[in-house]
Amino acid sequence: MSISSSQFKAALAQFASGVTVVTTRNGEQPLGVTVSSFTSVSLQPPLIAINLANHLFTGTAIRESGYFAVNILSTQQKDVGMVFAGFGGNQDDRFAGLSVTTATTNAPLLSTALAWLDCRLWAVYDGGDHTIFVGEVLDASVQTGEPVLYFARDWQRIIPLAGPALPATAEMVEVGLRDGIQTMEKMVPTAVKLQWVDGLVQAGVKNIQMGSFVNPKIVPQMADSAELMAALPRYDGVTFSALVLNEKGVERARSAGVTALDMGVAASETLNLRNVNATIAESMERMRNMVGMARQAGMSVRAGVQSAFGCVYEGEIPLERVVQLCREFLAMGIDELSIADSAGLGNPRQMRRTLQAIQPLAKAAGVPIVLHLHDTRGLGIANALAAIEEGVNRFDTAFGALGGCPFIQGAKGNIATEDTAHMLHEMGISTGIDIAKLSAVTRQVADFFGQELPGKVWTLYK
Repeated sequence: MSISSSQFKAALAQFASGVTVVTTRNGEQPLGVTVSSFTSVSLQPPLIAINLANHLFTGTAIRESGYFAVNILSTQQKDVGMVFAGFGGNQDDRFAGLSVTTATTNAPLLSTALAWLDCRLWAVYDGGDHTIFVGEVLDASVQTGEPVLYFARDWQRIIPLAGPALPATAEMVEVGLRDGIQTMEKMVPTAVKLQWVDGLVQAGVKNIQMGSFVNPKIVPQMADSAELMAALPRYDGVTFSALVLNEKGVERARSAGVTALDMGVAASETLNLRNVNATIAESMERMRNMVGMARQAGMSVRAGVQSAFGCVYEGEIPLERVVQLCREFLAMGIDELSIADSAGLGNPRQMRRTLQAIQPLAKAAGVPIVLHLHDTRGLGIANALAAIEEGVNRFDTAFGALGGCPFIQGAKGNIATEDTAHMLHEMGISTGIDIAKLSAVTRQVADFFGQELPGKVWTLYK
């Protein structure tokens, strides 16, 4: 069988330093692995070359079978690429749930791929720690679409001039009553908190983190969380949640009538020790117990990774550690997966890379991602925008950008609820929040503490 030069070049045109899945068989067992190095060698005859790391068994299988196929993925198949790269999905059968056909050479083909090339092994060359496989292209298929890209260890996509597809709606969890005020010295009476809650609800806020069940000696501002919960009116369609750090906190929250819990583990050993006096491994075991307790009590659980984008004590946090912790949390059967930039160290590019590694895991589990972003270094909103363009539409925000963590040096300010809602509304994304009414609440908070809050949009409303 032979193909025309035009057909061969049309298939090659779909590849722009992008993601391919190279497939072959080991006997009757289909094998596949992602490859980001793929080049044409010759048009007459049509030859291509791929590089495979020497430790990959797929290379051995190609030598033995004498054939391979190159499947070029589209932007809609990023999740497929992540599975074949070893992130999420069924790692024992990476072809599970995919439409697979058989090529002329007997190589398995991803029939919905943007393009595929069926190749007979032509030559093999030693490339040091890689092996270069040259294949003669016997058949090819090309569909219309855009390839998903792989550049500088980021999974990316070609963005049309009109911009990426954006979610129609976004949900914000108001954390001002917990994260916002927890480090403020002036104590907020329960009655004042109730007034602020009512203002938030009237402004359209549907999800409010009203407090935390932690040691009142360490975080005295949260000492009245049970009293506040008992005094809260029953608002239709509004969820009140609370943060807990240990089993005692879960029990206290349950006794107070809380139905939604937030919990997490820092990806930094140093911070986790400072925060809860336990190693990451010890905390994850505790999380399993806490999730079990909450489930038994009929409570929903949001759990995840704190300081996922960096630590002021340890510096850069390995992405592999964050991904592994997410795997473990998802295996516990949580309702939401939270990812926090607790110290405000993240940047938009890092945000994209992190979400692109985690989203396939969360999607496979049917669990939404919620982001907790701090604006310590002025990148909070930029990071939120990067996340929105990756399809995330759930965020923790605080009125007036108030907030901070008592355990993290210099960790100040959540992203402001008003600023975030304003950006989203300007982009055509609905939040259900009345910014003017919300800003009135923020002014009450600012007047109570006698200081200007770092948010921007609320100051525009008098």
